[in-house]
Amino acid sequence: MKSVFNFKIYNRPTTFVCIGFASILQWLIYQFLTYVEFSSLSSECFAFAQVFVVLLVAPFLAALSVNIENRSTATTQFQSLSPISNGKSILEQLAYSQIPLLCWILLSTCFALFATSMPFMNGFKMLVVLCFYCFSAGAIGMWCSQVCKDAIFGTECTYFILGIMIGSAFLLMPLGRYIDNPQPFIQPILQLNPLIAVCNIFVGMDVFRIPLLYELTPIPWYDYSYPAWYIIVFWQLVIGVGCFLWTWRIGRTSKFSIIF
Repeated sequence: MKSVFNFKIYNRPTTFVCIGFASILQWLIYQFLTYVEFSSLSSECFAFAQVFVVLLVAPFLAALSVNIENRSTATTQFQSLSPISNGKSILEQLAYSQIPLLCWILLSTCFALFATSMPFMNGFKMLVVLCFYCFSAGAIGMWCSQVCKDAIFGTECTYFILGIMIGSAFLLMPLGRYIDNPQPFIQPILQLNPLIAVCNIFVGMDVFRIPLLYELTPIPWYDYSYPAWYIIVFWQLVIGVGCFLWTWRIGRTSKFSIIF
């Protein structure tokens, strides 16, 4: 069975709705982080809110753009698509699905530079990190949507995967009952956590030593350092590329339609 691709470019109203929704979502997350005193600096809370928004919205956009259907026949035009053409089409679909969110990232980061006194280099690094997170999280969303054969359920599964990456640091507490020294697990856990990139960009921030999280994980009791932001981005891209290749493989062996 071959893949059928129907392309529909995102229009302006869709982009505006996405920007508006992402902005409201970020404002709510920012207010919550400020309320729980997650950081004393507004720029740091703003940056964390940006990451949360990208991780929530990017998989949803990518999953919505994938519509899996069982079709008895396919048109001759798309039956002739080669595996390379299929892969290129999926990559284009992923890129187009993230355009509204990329627009929001640019506007949000520019706003942060002026409204929260975020240093320019920190803002530039956050811009790079958020853009890469768009595609890595979107690729995971596409893969989950293909496997689950449903956009909403696929998005929920993506949130579960990302939740494990983010929450793995807190799993060390119950794990400590079964292992004597969790030290070897700390650095891999930090490198796979997409939120930790913010801690490295904003030098001096130690998220695990704030009152809200200090007693929820044993990490502060051990020697640790936050990995460089580009190392975390690298591992997120590795995961994203793996999910993209898996999605491509599924597309070669099943029939599906990708709709913008």
